[in-house]
Amino acid sequence: MNCSVSEEIAVMLLDDHPMIRLSMEMVISKQQDMHVVGNFSRSIDLWHGLQQHDVHVLVLDYILDNDEVDGMSLIKQVIAHYPKIPILVYTSMENLAVIRVAFQRGIRGYLSKREDPDCYLQAIRTLSRGQRYIQERIYTELAKVPLRKCDGAVLDSPLVVQDNMMRSRLDNLLSPREAEVIRFILAGMKNSDIAKKLKRSNKTISGHKQSGMRKLGIHSELELFKYHEDLFL
Repeated sequence: MNCSVSEEIAVMLLDDHPMIRLSMEMVISKQQDMHVVGNFSRSIDLWHGLQQHDVHVLVLDYILDNDEVDGMSLIKQVIAHYPKIPILVYTSMENLAVIRVAFQRGIRGYLSKREDPDCYLQAIRTLSRGQRYIQERIYTELAKVPLRKCDGAVLDSPLVVQDNMMRSRLDNLLSPREAEVIRFILAGMKNSDIAKKLKRSNKTISGHKQSGMRKLGIHSELELFKYHEDLFL
């Protein structure tokens, strides 16, 4: 949903860290051309906020609490229900494979939490004008990732991924525990996060990951994301 030149940019925030949410809102409150219409820590509250407000830019953290929906699923759900609201992923997660897939899913911008507030504000303003935003450093790294002809450029129109089909193929190719771990990896989670969520040791999770990737003929996480459609669809 693009913002007109004279209209203030309505920003909605989702982040499970209170101090980050507070600092984000404080930075925006000092700007004359934007304001916060909702600031949430849980996705269920975000959905209520989206129903109640006109939003020009939605800022999402990719990694939320363990009992929350994973970042990629949340992105897909928001885009399905609110396709005109541009999403800025503002996160500490810098996994290139995940960022690439997130753009293919339809996000409009990505920004690392390591960047200064000026970059944050620039990203919001860029998305409000209907443009895409990505840091030059990340874009340069993404450009090095080989693409298939059917992919198009990372910042071109998003690809559609059929999750139900992928899940059934995973279950046919891998053991239940291997498939479970691989799905969490595709959602952008680290081994330690998966171990905590599933209440298993890091060594066990690493073993399921390695055996699952070996069965799939995959040698790295980057390769897993690069070919996930060819393998599972």
